[in-house]
Amino acid sequence: MLVGDSAKILNEDFCHADQVTRLALALYDDLVSAKRYGKQTRRLLTAAALLHDVGWGITGDTHNKTGMMFVLHDQTMPFTPRERILVALAVRYHRGALPKKRHFLYGDLSRRDKKIVDLLSGILRVADGLDRSHGSVVRSVSAQILQNTVVISCEGLGRGSPEQRTALKKADLLMKVFSSGIRIRWKTVK
Repeated sequence: MLVGDSAKILNEDFCHADQVTRLALALYDDLVSAKRYGKQTRRLLTAAALLHDVGWGITGDTHNKTGMMFVLHDQTMPFTPRERILVALAVRYHRGALPKKRHFLYGDLSRRDKKIVDLLSGILRVADGLDRSHGSVVRSVSAQILQNTVVISCEGLGRGSPEQRTALKKADLLMKVFSSGIRIRWKTVK
């Protein structure tokens, strides 16, 4: 069990959480070297993606901060204290402000853990943007780095304009992580 019972109760949109998780893991698998981060970091991304909107039913627009506090305090989830902080911060930064050294908990992390939070949050922001409509419009996604640009290729229903726009708007942290630009290609499928 990766997320606790109370998290399942508070998550109002399971389909969106599942879609964001699927997209985030596909992006992670294409962009991240398993040797560098491994299965453990992928597991933390899974948890953060499943939990990213857990605070929505409580505080709406500040749900990312509420979600962070929820993850920090819900002891039913099987995390070490360090893992709990990394997942909580990824939930915190899936929207809104980018991580800053002066932010609660983030400033106290090691350099490596800051890089992990930035990576997880950057991927999660884009995956969340790719399900902007909460309609699972994106059927498949892949990514690669070409000439200092992260190129994300999506196959989906319709033109996908809201999803592309939102993902690009939320790609700021991913661009920072990879020191690159970003481009989203869209192919309409039936």
